[in-house]
Amino acid sequence: MIVTFSEQLRPFLLCVYLIVLLVSLVWYTPEFTDFVFKNLSWNIEAISLLLEILGAIVYIKIKSHLNVNSHLILGTLLFLIINEGSLIITESNVINTSYLVLVLIIDLCIVNVFGNIELDRNKRKISVIIPAHNSAKTIVEALESIRNQTYRDWEIILINDGSSDETETIVKRYLENTPLPLKYHKQKQHNYLHAIKYGTKFVEGSIIFVLDADKVLFNRNVFYRAASTLYGEKCDGVFVGIRAMYQRLKDGKLHLIRPYYRNQISLVKTALGMGVNIYTNYAFWRREVFETSVRENYLVNGMPSWYDAQTNLGLRMVNGNFVGLKYRVVKKKKTADKQLNQDPLISLAAELRTLHHITSKIKIPFYRLQAAIYYVFNKCHIASLCPVIFEQGKTPLKEITPLIIENRFKNSKQPYLQTIVDFSTNYNSEKKIEVTIPKDLKVYHGADIEEFTQKFKQNKLAPFYGNLMKIISRGTSLYVANKQDQEKLAEILEFFTIRDYVKIVDK
Repeated sequence: MIVTFSEQLRPFLLCVYLIVLLVSLVWYTPEFTDFVFKNLSWNIEAISLLLEILGAIVYIKIKSHLNVNSHLILGTLLFLIINEGSLIITESNVINTSYLVLVLIIDLCIVNVFGNIELDRNKRKISVIIPAHNSAKTIVEALESIRNQTYRDWEIILINDGSSDETETIVKRYLENTPLPLKYHKQKQHNYLHAIKYGTKFVEGSIIFVLDADKVLFNRNVFYRAASTLYGEKCDGVFVGIRAMYQRLKDGKLHLIRPYYRNQISLVKTALGMGVNIYTNYAFWRREVFETSVRENYLVNGMPSWYDAQTNLGLRMVNGNFVGLKYRVVKKKKTADKQLNQDPLISLAAELRTLHHITSKIKIPFYRLQAAIYYVFNKCHIASLCPVIFEQGKTPLKEITPLIIENRFKNSKQPYLQTIVDFSTNYNSEKKIEVTIPKDLKVYHGADIEEFTQKFKQNKLAPFYGNLMKIISRGTSLYVANKQDQEKLAEILEFFTIRDYVKIVDK
């Protein structure tokens, strides 16, 4: 866990740990001053080593997961040289517990640095989805960073996300001179999350990665390291580090992802951070996870991609422990993860939805005080050390929602947000209403907040939404609906971020 930031042990690497350990012991023991060749312990070590190597070879042949290569051999030889050097310096003739601990630590380092995991040959292709909006100046560099990867089994799905510049012309001109396995599609209306969701229709690979058109892969080995980690660990996705790029050849600040822990403490800290994503959405995903949980929670509802609202728990993520992306520094941009920040309302709505899901199942006492303490710890870059107090239950929205909207959004009277604030302050667990959904009603989701607010301003929304917003504002918590309407109603209430604080029952 210390080395890989994972709760999973890679069993097919365990045999390598043991091989290197036994090699070192067999090499070391003859150096003792009182060593006898017929010594029983040395014979046991030698026989164990032989059996371990034979067993590992059989295991490798059967599973085809581990590739014993020159790097691993080199790592073992380096370790043996270190052994001999320490013997010459210390003239030690006693093997003790501290030495065994040191041996194990060095073994772990060798395997993690020099080891090589061979992927299942049927599960290797990486599908890179690139949503490109007015990216004429940056798209070629992004494509070049993919083309230069040492890992060759990949495809590109490029979605022209409502561009009004020469993005399409430049891409076609580039492909005429540099053929790539690239699928080009376009959508008329600009929407980052919809573009990614649209791109998933054309995916063929078993690994999915989203690369923004204004970013580039950090070096030529990103795909190899990501694929090796994803299939070497029992995980759903692999986070990658991000580095700022001030000039073409000058790197800036490094954004390493904080160690990921799949527990309720991470959720509580997300809530104390007012629903802001404490990790990142840049990750390599298993296709089956991306097309289910990530699609529903991130692409449809705008919440963090690593969060599963259905279980109120994080997905099985690991830190890749390597830098995967470079991003360009733009004035007034303070963070690397800016996909949802085209409009402050877009990000705030997603953060409220995340916050309300978490607090509907976890009670956080003294929210304001704990949030203030967490803010200080986070500013000092020691958020992982911040103590938190919580218990199972519900946190009343009136203690958190008005505070967050007041602090985060200047226009506190914005109708969508005002509806949520009114619900939180007027919440009544006994207030009941009967609702009927019009047959042709368009259902909005978190990714549609911009379209919703624009139509609201233009007075083009269906009358149902105006009436429903009044019902929500009164703090209504019990909704009576026909069975055929209940699923749509649940999606609409999810859009207004209050799904987990209300009940939907049959007529």
